[in-house]
Amino acid sequence: MKYIKKLNLKIKVIAIIYGVICHSTFFLAGLSMLWVLYNGFTVSFGYFDFPFNIICNLFLLMQFPILHSFLLTTTGRKILRLFSPRNFGKTLETTNYATIASIQLLLLFLLWSPSNIIFYDLKYPNNILNSLLFIISWVLLSISSFQAGYQVQTGSLGWTSMFFLRKPIFPPMPIKGLFKLIRHPIYFSFCLVLWTPPTMTLDLFLVALIYTFYCFLAPKFKEKRFIRIYGEAFLEYKQITPYFFPKNIFNFLKKP
Repeated sequence: MKYIKKLNLKIKVIAIIYGVICHSTFFLAGLSMLWVLYNGFTVSFGYFDFPFNIICNLFLLMQFPILHSFLLTTTGRKILRLFSPRNFGKTLETTNYATIASIQLLLLFLLWSPSNIIFYDLKYPNNILNSLLFIISWVLLSISSFQAGYQVQTGSLGWTSMFFLRKPIFPPMPIKGLFKLIRHPIYFSFCLVLWTPPTMTLDLFLVALIYTFYCFLAPKFKEKRFIRIYGEAFLEYKQITPYFFPKNIFNFLKKP
């Protein structure tokens, strides 16, 4: 009995450590993303000289979409489990995925080498509209992430399941709130975040352009996975809900 209690305590401590690491990196990634984007990639800790700045920026730019998508594949999920204690690989998948994604974003936003080529830099009061749109974009991103299942999006599902020694219970297929308007409001909101800062530079323009393309393409692969998971329910939802651009902005006001 003492051994079991000691083992359970050890598991809980390890789960908390995973949770602290996950949410700390998640918070820092969100903060750095907010800071760097609002300033149009004019602020950073990465100042490499030519040609290393181009090589580094290209690597930082591509590492997120490539690895982020790969880790959702069967092989990628197996790799995620390698970062977990024995017998908790599947349980900690979402936590490891969120942690790695946060680290990727930290690398992108903190190590980027600015070009200092500025297209426009709006100052007060001319930046009020863009700043407002930027804030609204972040609000939409936060709401859509919450409605998609904050436990999965933040990585808390994995470590809390380990802490309570239970199998992860995933949230149901998101069809309410912003998901009534379009099937992928998280990707849509992320695009808005990229295009609304009051300072537009060559750096931000390239990042926004490439990541907008990614945000439009990546959900197509995500939907294939949803079809395998939810089957006919997702196919019916797909038929009545637009992919990326809303047709009726008042749909979210209707009761399910």
